[in-house]
Amino acid sequence: MLQRKLNTVFIPVANLKESVDWYEKVLGFEIDPVQYSEIEDLPVYTFQMGETSLTLEEEKGFTPPASNVPIFNFHSTQIEKVREDLHEKKVTIESGIITFPAFSYFNFRDINGNLLMICTG
Repeated sequence: MLQRKLNTVFIPVANLKESVDWYEKVLGFEIDPVQYSEIEDLPVYTFQMGETSLTLEEEKGFTPPASNVPIFNFHSTQIEKVREDLHEKKVTIESGIITFPAFSYFNFRDINGNLLMICTG
């Protein structure tokens, strides 16, 4: 029977090691030393993030999708600080902070051009 939870989210990337390093350096994700030591032999790298993990999957000849809709969002309670940090790290930010009564968000692109979102709700 299908469970009502997400197990993992896959993000296509052009270069696995370079992308893992970017997610660690820019977004602060924790590197698993065992998995990282084998990265040259892996087609994917998974960051553990609670119940739902984030898996980067290397695709030869990768081209980012042309969509203006983010793949998913990361949650933050300090959206202004996160946006400032990403700006300082020269990340491509695609929008200002858009605010609604119940939540706020902004969009940015990872090193591969994938459109992602930071959201408070």
